[in-house]
Amino acid sequence: MKIETQFFSRLRDLAGGNQTTFELPEGSTVSDLLEYLYAEHPAMREWDRTLLVAVGLEFAERTQVLREGDSVSVMPPVQGG
Repeated sequence: MKIETQFFSRLRDLAGGNQTTFELPEGSTVSDLLEYLYAEHPAMREWDRTLLVAVGLEFAERTQVLREGDSVSVMPPVQGG
């Protein structure tokens, strides 16, 4: 199944662009997607403990099962002042 993945802030630089599409097996979770992502962009693994992930417009747990055509946003933690 195809999953569209968008990157924000510093993660765009690490991923080499704003977005990419991953082909994942049916039943894959957010965690599985992150592992595919880290395999392609190892420097992103450093952010693993603090990443925010959303599927569609809702923040997602890493155990959430993805579906064909889902749009996943991967973001560093939000900081403000």
